[in-house]
Amino acid sequence: MTKRIHFFLGHLSSSVIAALIILTLVFFVWYPAPLAQAEGVTHIFLLLIAIDVIVGPLLTLLVYKEGKKTLKMDLSVIIVMQVMALSYGMYSIIQSRPVWIAQNGDIFQLVRANVVDKANQNQAKPEYQHNGWFKPQWVAVDETNSKYESYGEQTLVPNLYTNLSHANTRIIRNSQPLATLNQFNDPREVQKILQQYPIATTWMPLRTTDLGVTVLVDAQGAVVKVVNLRPWRE
Repeated sequence: MTKRIHFFLGHLSSSVIAALIILTLVFFVWYPAPLAQAEGVTHIFLLLIAIDVIVGPLLTLLVYKEGKKTLKMDLSVIIVMQVMALSYGMYSIIQSRPVWIAQNGDIFQLVRANVVDKANQNQAKPEYQHNGWFKPQWVAVDETNSKYESYGEQTLVPNLYTNLSHANTRIIRNSQPLATLNQFNDPREVQKILQQYPIATTWMPLRTTDLGVTVLVDAQGAVVKVVNLRPWRE
C-alpha cells in the first residue's frame, strides 16, 4: 500500500469516526426522533457529513504526492478547513438544540437554546436556570403565576416553568380525539403509529421550527410519545 493510499484511508477512518459521534449526538441526544426532521436539522447534518467524510479525504487523496515540497502545508490547510467547517456546523446545531418542550394552553412548544430569555432564566426556579445538554426537558407554563399575563410568549420564559404534571388537567381539557389526526395525515399511517401506543387516548400539537409534530397523551393527561404525524395541514 502506498503512503498516499495509507494517508487517505487514515484520514477517511478518522472522519468516519467523527461523523458517527456527531450522528449519535444529533439524532439520539439533542434531536431525538422525530425532532430532527421537525426542526429541519437533517440537511445541515448531511452537509457536515459531505464535508467531513467525502470532501476532506478526497482532497487529501488529490493533493498527496510523495516528495512534494508543499505537502505538509497543503494537508494542513485541508484539515484546518475541514475542522473549521465542522466546528461551524456543530456550533449552529448546538446553539439551536431543543432544550425545553413547554406545554401552554392547548399546545406544546419546542424551545431552542438560542431563543431562551437569559435574563428571565436567571430568575427561574433552580431546576430551570440552565439549559440541558441532553434530551429536551418537558415542562409546563404556570398560568397561575402572577407574571403570566405580562409575557407575550410565555413558552420562552423559564421563570414561568413548572413540572409538567401540574398541567395534566389542562392537557386533558384541551387535547383532541385521536380520530382527528386523520384530517391531516394518511389514515393508514395514523393507524400504524397508534397501534404502537395503545395507551394513548388523545393528542396535542407540538409546534416546532419547521414541521409540527404530534404529542400522544394518555387518559391521565401524561405524555406518551412524540410521533411524526402532522397536527395541522402543511
